[in-house]
Amino acid sequence: MQNFAKNVRSFFITDSNGKQVPYKKRTKDRWEVNTRGVSSIVVHYEYYANQPDAGGSYVCNEFLYINPVNCMMYVEGRIHEPYVIEMDLPEEYNVATQLHEQKKHCFTAPDFDYLADSPLIASATVQSAAFTDTYNGKEYTIYLWFQGTHEVDVERLKRDTQQYTSYQIKCMGDMPCDSYHFLYLMLDTPFRHGVEHLNSTAIALGKYPDQTEEEFYNDLLAISSHEFFHLWNIKRLRPEEMWPYDYTQENYSELGFVYEGVTTYLGDLFLVQSGVWSSEQYMSSLKSDLLRHFTNEGRFRYSLAESSWDTWLDGYVPGVPGRKISIYIEGLIAAWVADVVLFTSTAGKKRLCDAMKQLYHNTYICGKGYSASDYMSTLEEMSSTSFETYTAELIHGRGQFDSWLNNLCEHLGLEIIYTPENKSLEISAKKNATTGQLQNLNTWIGMIL
Repeated sequence: MQNFAKNVRSFFITDSNGKQVPYKKRTKDRWEVNTRGVSSIVVHYEYYANQPDAGGSYVCNEFLYINPVNCMMYVEGRIHEPYVIEMDLPEEYNVATQLHEQKKHCFTAPDFDYLADSPLIASATVQSAAFTDTYNGKEYTIYLWFQGTHEVDVERLKRDTQQYTSYQIKCMGDMPCDSYHFLYLMLDTPFRHGVEHLNSTAIALGKYPDQTEEEFYNDLLAISSHEFFHLWNIKRLRPEEMWPYDYTQENYSELGFVYEGVTTYLGDLFLVQSGVWSSEQYMSSLKSDLLRHFTNEGRFRYSLAESSWDTWLDGYVPGVPGRKISIYIEGLIAAWVADVVLFTSTAGKKRLCDAMKQLYHNTYICGKGYSASDYMSTLEEMSSTSFETYTAELIHGRGQFDSWLNNLCEHLGLEIIYTPENKSLEISAKKNATTGQLQNLNTWIGMIL
């Protein structure tokens, strides 16, 4: 529910003979058409596409990048009908998308949900790579598409992608699609943004001046692993408030700590557990996340549940300094705590990904969304531990994170040193860590399959 209609211009409607049909705009993004005596209509409009991020649309001389949710419309009451998208493109253009190709430059979608959820890149310069793998006898293909100049070692990325994606699929016990597409928009300015879709992701990346090529590559892996886990967590495993989607109003939810926090936590953890990252690389990434936590005074003023609800206000822009916390960063900490509770109470037999797998099968596979109580009861049943205090203090409480983080580090034998004067942070294993703490530390980062 964003203000995409602000980019629409030259809007008018005709019948099949080209005669203009009267209409009236009823809301900022809804048009009522007088169809008396008209059997079919053609809606004409231009969309100003000048937003080259993962959630926008962008047109230039070299390529076309579209998020259909920005600029494609539906008829109320007919949202479940199939769509055909015919594109007027130069013959040499290729199209990267999860849409079903009917013929060259012509695609179909089974309904508007799928259409709105299907970004595409069309150009003569888009590069592609792919690999095929199997899970439980089912074959699937993962595509890597690149638009823009880059120095990424594509063969290395293919190997690493196959390693962490196959690991995630084994963890979740299901590969829900036959093909998956990574759409990389490589920018020549510093940038980092990714958006998940049903069977794909759009990721816009530009190298920062202080990044080495290896740091940039690891950043690409981190955001890619995060977005791939959304294949289950939010694209299928969804809060009941988003089941089904409602495009006419905000879909409020307090569960951002699950659909973004858990994804942020597991996205990086999967990289080290699958062997793509070393433990040092993982700790470096965690260090950056914790630094964002300690430099945000909003952690004393707003809860995770409140911050999730308010993503409709300022979820993806800086907003008022220190007003709220992040469903990504503080959500990561909440997920980290839950994971440690699970493996501690089950002697390492159960982890947070096991809880997500069970929740996936208990809700999405059964054709429904989940509630906060569904998530908490899954954690409690799997760990035989009460999450009442956890919910009250970490999810709905304010200013409790630092004490939980201190207890977490004590349990794992970790030491965090944050220096407010220069906003620096270090995290490492304690030199005098006990055998029990070291065991917990190894269990936390170690393999889970």
